[in-house]
Amino acid sequence: MAGIFKWLFGGSSAGNDRVEKDARGEPRGWSEPEPDPEIVRAPDLSLPEQKYFIQLERLTTSVSAQDYPAAAAAARASLPLLRNWLKDPRGDGLRLDIRIPALSQGGTMMAITGDNEGLAELRKLVQDFDHLKDYREEAEEHFSDLELFNRMRAVIRSKPGVLQNRMKAELDIEDGRRASRLVSYLEKNGEVQRTKSGNTHELYMAGVELPEAAGETIYTEPDNPGSHRRETRGTHPRELDLKRVSIVPLPPSPNAWDRSVDLPVTKEAFADPESAWQEIIVEPISKDDRPDPAFRRHYSTRGGTLSFDDLAKSDASLGAPGAVMFTNAKGQPGTTVPLRRAPRRISVHPEGDGFAILSRSNVLTVYGGDLKVDFETDLESAPEVAANRDRLGLAETEAHRALRCIALTPERDRYLFTHIDEAWCIGRDGKRLWGLRMPASEPTRIRVGEAFGTAAEIDEALEVLGLEMPVTPDEVRKRYRQLARELHPDLNPGNEERMKALNVASERLTGLDPEQLDGSGGGQGGFEIVISLGLAGQADWIYAAAFSGTGETALLGTYAGRVVRVDREGIPTTIYDVGSMPVRIIETEAYLYVMTTTRLYVLDGDHLVALEDCSAKCDLLVSGGMLLLVENKGVRVFTEDGKPLGIALTKAPIRRAYVDSGELVIETRTQCGRFRSIRSAPERA
Repeated sequence: MAGIFKWLFGGSSAGNDRVEKDARGEPRGWSEPEPDPEIVRAPDLSLPEQKYFIQLERLTTSVSAQDYPAAAAAARASLPLLRNWLKDPRGDGLRLDIRIPALSQGGTMMAITGDNEGLAELRKLVQDFDHLKDYREEAEEHFSDLELFNRMRAVIRSKPGVLQNRMKAELDIEDGRRASRLVSYLEKNGEVQRTKSGNTHELYMAGVELPEAAGETIYTEPDNPGSHRRETRGTHPRELDLKRVSIVPLPPSPNAWDRSVDLPVTKEAFADPESAWQEIIVEPISKDDRPDPAFRRHYSTRGGTLSFDDLAKSDASLGAPGAVMFTNAKGQPGTTVPLRRAPRRISVHPEGDGFAILSRSNVLTVYGGDLKVDFETDLESAPEVAANRDRLGLAETEAHRALRCIALTPERDRYLFTHIDEAWCIGRDGKRLWGLRMPASEPTRIRVGEAFGTAAEIDEALEVLGLEMPVTPDEVRKRYRQLARELHPDLNPGNEERMKALNVASERLTGLDPEQLDGSGGGQGGFEIVISLGLAGQADWIYAAAFSGTGETALLGTYAGRVVRVDREGIPTTIYDVGSMPVRIIETEAYLYVMTTTRLYVLDGDHLVALEDCSAKCDLLVSGGMLLLVENKGVRVFTEDGKPLGIALTKAPIRRAYVDSGELVIETRTQCGRFRSIRSAPERA
């Protein structure tokens, strides 16, 4: 379900709209709900009708399950619903500028399944309505893709083993990436198989007999290890009661910024635009020591960094589904080890060693610090999974997406997994320790107003209240009430603008409107759209999970934008409300870091210590007592408590970044830059 709203509002003029979700989740069945007379409110006709969102769920879920015929059917079923929405003249001037997946990825699904009639209907729809004019060029590309899919199939049939990097020439097209994308779709659709051949792949139609050398490069999954669990029956988890847990409302994070959070660019190999470091030492990297770009996912551990090739592109993954490499604190790589199973989720604790992987077949594999397999267990056969699936009426075929998160304690003595809206903590010996279920959700509320602010505007909001970080929500409430009494226009006429600024500031700091802060009313305008998705809206899916720095407590991040802290007995103790879905949670022994697609929060208990805007493509590393927000060609560096230290830029894409003895080290493909001796603010001035 998260993908639906990213697709709807990400990158559009509505990208800054807040999704207020007391509890949200993903679909859990395809039975169509009874019509809701209040599907959309204020303004009317701003979004398509309820049936469109049901088809949208079917489209996104079918794409995730690689069921492309079902995805194509859902996309085509969406087209008349979109036409009905757009042809109603009462919606003119009210319709939100949303992204429509049925016209983009849905068109690709129709192309790969050969649905000419569906593509013709799509083309006519976008030509008939100016509201969809941005999709007209893409609609023509879908017809081109349909032709290219057919030509690609013909080439692979006539030339078994043709190299993927030759496909561009075989098809006589200029865009090699487009050719690779279409090959990937054919592979996921089960039509084509790829075998490793140097830096590219040989392509064969599915079902043909492969040459022996080619067959050796294909990964075959080991037998299912079964379950190590003691219990054979499920049990009822504890249910989270929002009224009995302390809630910490934080400045709400939007789903997407309409203002870019981009780093500057440089033409130099390495650059220090803020003069934050005293010197940069640049050294060439020998050919044998150059970082392999296949290892694209990096995680900090107690002794260094774990890097994963999760797409099986490295030499070490030949015949395996991927590989892992450990690099010590000095940046010296150790042995690279192939993974046992294809990774779907990876869990690394920053204060421990070893890691855990949830495979695409839902087997949990735990590795020790020596990168050898410690133990395995089949999560899909866990009794809690079967019980929750029965409770929700979820088909077994949807199990691949229902198991979402895994987490491991520093000592690897306990792990947790999540299934839709439930989290279960299990001992290394297989004993069930606790379970927790998120509350059922209310309809999704898309708030359009002034509730959001950038990091700079959050600082300004604190100034309006006369506060500074670290700050707690209670301090914000108390200060707001004090100033509201002093500035309220009914008591002190002439303060209307100051009162409005106070209301906006407090709403940005807490996500709560003034009515919730002091009961006096006075919200700051805007409007609210309510979308009821029936069964799909009744579960608040858990999308992020981690154990605390000591491993004593667990942290669960939900689609509703809550991070729930759970003690060792499974009792919820605190809820941090960040307003949108967390994508990464890390807790060291000193601080809690919560990251969404747009924002990083640094917390010490109930105190908000720091807040930074970030882009959806940045990675978070905790290394050498520093925080690193790593992007393609730049690193933002902070102290452990979130104070900005500097920005380091590169001309070439970054392959690896870490901290060695207080120095920031950045490696590109051919060069290493060491940023030495961070300056204090007065020195920079």
